[in-house]
Order: sequence, then structure tokens, then C-alpha cells
Amino acid sequence: MFSLYVNGFAFSTLDGREASVSLSPFSLIRNCRFQSGECSRLKSFKVSLQEPDPCCYFAVRSTEEREAEEERSEWVLGLSHTILLIIDSLLPVAELSCDPVPGCPQTQRRLLAGYLIHRDDAEAVSVVYCELQAPLGPRASLVMYENELCKGTMMEIAIFETSVCCDVVGINCSCFVVEGHHFACQSSSERKLWLRALSNLKVKLQNKAPEPSAEELLHFRSAIRENIVTLEATQELRIAKTPLLKSLEKPSRSLHTRDKLQAGCNGDEDIPEATGDDELSQTKAGYGNGPNSNGRSHPVSL
Repeated sequence: MFSLYVNGFAFSTLDGREASVSLSPFSLIRNCRFQSGECSRLKSFKVSLQEPDPCCYFAVRSTEEREAEEERSEWVLGLSHTILLIIDSLLPVAELSCDPVPGCPQTQRRLLAGYLIHRDDAEAVSVVYCELQAPLGPRASLVMYENELCKGTMMEIAIFETSVCCDVVGINCSCFVVEGHHFACQSSSERKLWLRALSNLKVKLQNKAPEPSAEELLHFRSAIRENIVTLEATQELRIAKTPLLKSLEKPSRSLHTRDKLQAGCNGDEDIPEATGDDELSQTKAGYGNGPNSNGRSHPVSL
């Protein structure tokens, strides 16, 4: 028996064991297949939970392959939409921006800014306002603030020509990685915009381009603004009214630092494309603390 809820899922086995699993903004859903044996004929999928939790593997059994494929697709889409609903419930309603904040000189080099979810550790995430800044010398920056007022910097990630900026592969996934820091945005389309802007910055750094002038910054913002308008025209209405994860009494320490951090990517760029099924040789099961809700989240516990 498998049941899907608004912020997680529960299942029971034939021997009577039961388990419930809480999903997070960084949970991943992917189709998979077993290499051989009886399980190779099943239509399988996996739910990758936030590290260090294991994966949960499930399979659909049917005498008709087409029916099994359709049922798996329904479960996979339902799970991926649940993750997007959790993300939607945590992010404030605010438009992406490419214009500096009046009276805030630290935002004068802004190219793209908006709310993102940052994975602090295995137990918590934080909602932060992120700003991608134009290159200054040999580096650009991704700056995190508490909100769109940009009064104080929480963290700054230096971006160099060799920095790792990549997406995370999963069905309907909206997560990406910048120098080992995991972020989640409202949709996969918005993720493409962030990664495109990051890629363009890296190209300029790799080509040793001079620092952009004020006129060039206006030109860059104009191009990004066109993409923002196109993106917002395709965004669906917000559904969740309250956060679907519990808030922590104390904020996570990992973000409350002004240190400029650099770290290696955790390997997400090496994950194979999700267009086909992943090859599996064995099964694993992971159990969480169960779906939960209520509470506002800055940050939230998983």
C-alpha cells in the first residue's frame, strides 16, 4: 500500500511493516530499472531523500507493460509535483529582479535576484534572497540576504572561471548547485534562467573580459529582463497558503556568516541524464520521520 500526502508519503509491506517519509525541497524523483532477474520486468522509480538518508525504491507490477508504465508515470509526476508544492509553500510571493535596490550601493552590480531555498545541512533549509552580481576583477558573486531589502549580507559565494555551477537531475526538478551550495527555486524554468546567467558569467570570466561598464550592465539587465517577463508569463498560480515544513526555533548557523565560501560540487553534475531509466543492481529502502506540516520557516526542519 502506497499513499501520497501533501508533504510526504507512507507505505506498508506485505509483512505488515509501515513507514512514512517526509519530502524536502531537495528530494529527487527518477525512473529506474533493474539489470536482471524478476525485478527487471517491473516499472520502477526511486525517491532520493536528502543526504545522508538512503533512497526509497518502488515498482509497479502489471500484466500489461503499457498500464504499468502509465501508473508509474502517475506516481512519479504526483511525487514531483508534491516536492514543487513544498517549495511553493516556503517561497515568498515576489518577482525576480534585475534592477539595483535604490539606496543600497551593494546591489549596484546586480544582474539577477530572487528568493531561493538553500540547503543548510541534512536537517534544515533556509529561504534566502539571492543576488547574482556582475564580475569584479577575476570573480563574480552570488550574494545571499535575509530578504529583498538587502540590508545585510548573510553569505557571499565567489564565482571564478573554474567554479562548478550545475543542475541536479530529476523529474520536474528545480534544484541546482553553485560551488557545493544546493539551491531550489520555484520551477525548472526558473532554474534554467539562473543557470544561464551563471554560465554567461563564467564565459566572461574564462575569456578575461573587462569589468562591464554602466552601459553594458544596462544592456545585460535588459536581456535578463526579457527572460524574466517570458518566465513569469508561463508561471502557474501559487497554490500553497502556508508552509508545509516545520520552522526551527533557532536559525541555522551555516548561513549566518560573512565569510566568502568556496567548495567543491557534491557530484550532482555526474548524474546520468534522466531521460531514460537508471540501471540498478540492488534495492534499498529509507525511512523518514513522517509527513509533517504547520509553522513558518526561516529556516525549516526536514
